Amino acid sequence: MPLQVDIKKEKEVLTVYLSGDLDINTNKEFKENVNSNLEDVKKITVDCENLSYVDSTGLGAFISIYKTVKEKKEKDLSVEESILIKNLKPHIKKIFLITDLDKVFTIEE
Repeated sequence: MPLQVDIKKEKEVLTVYLSGDLDINTNKEFKENVNSNLEDVKKITVDCENLSYVDSTGLGAFISIYKTVKEKKEKDLSVEESILIKNLKPHIKKIFLITDLDKVFTIEE
């Protein structure tokens, strides 16, 4: 299933809506969409309600975005380093927990 990345930017908040599969074929699209919209952003929320699958390269894309945000924070202390991920399906949330990525990202129930 292809990945659909929808971006909504309101003031300093970037909300990313993911639908489909985040995998080796689609992770670059996810990273590029988010990274190209980071200007003037202080907070990022990723809504995964319609995300059906994530593989290790998808997790790598989340980490890559986190590193970019962390670098941005070093230049602008008003930027929030944490990225909120919400509406994860149980089987995807389990992957974040097993890999300890719940300690890197804020996971909302």
